[in-house]
Amino acid sequence: MMRGGDKAAFGVLFDRYYDLLHTFARHIVKDSSVAEDIIQNVFVKMWMRKEQVNPELSVRNYLLVATRNELFDYMRLRYNMLRSDINDAMLNVADGDTDIYDYVDVRERVGFIDSVMRSMPDKRREIFAMRYDRNMTNAEIARALNLSIRTVEKHVDLAIKQIRKTISVVTLFFVLFF
Repeated sequence: MMRGGDKAAFGVLFDRYYDLLHTFARHIVKDSSVAEDIIQNVFVKMWMRKEQVNPELSVRNYLLVATRNELFDYMRLRYNMLRSDINDAMLNVADGDTDIYDYVDVRERVGFIDSVMRSMPDKRREIFAMRYDRNMTNAEIARALNLSIRTVEKHVDLAIKQIRKTISVVTLFFVLFF
């Protein structure tokens, strides 16, 4: 029904799944308004891709996976922004331009990301940090660490899979119990 642009069918899907998806997203991001934005993005993208949505697949699973992917995108963006904030705060503290408590507040917000990174093997964590903290290309990392580009790609891929797995465990828990 939605493939033909049936707005009523889309409205039914929205009404049926919004609360579930919002609760899931809010559980991950801990902010209701951010969760609302994420779910809105999921539904907008679904509407824009309505002709590509396979009606044979579970809509619930499609929406949960789409929400998970939006959460990944949000967390990746947030991670990069927080890392930048930390660097700025450290420079400001060093220059005496700001209070040390500002730095501590920013540092606490990245605790979750750091805990996931700490669980990674040393080489994987180092490569992931080089890739996303320092925005180095795979080729630059390979040269710096005297590794093949393929090895660097594999470590980045494994790091992302580990992060996804961590989030997927939360997703599975959510799906099973809510």
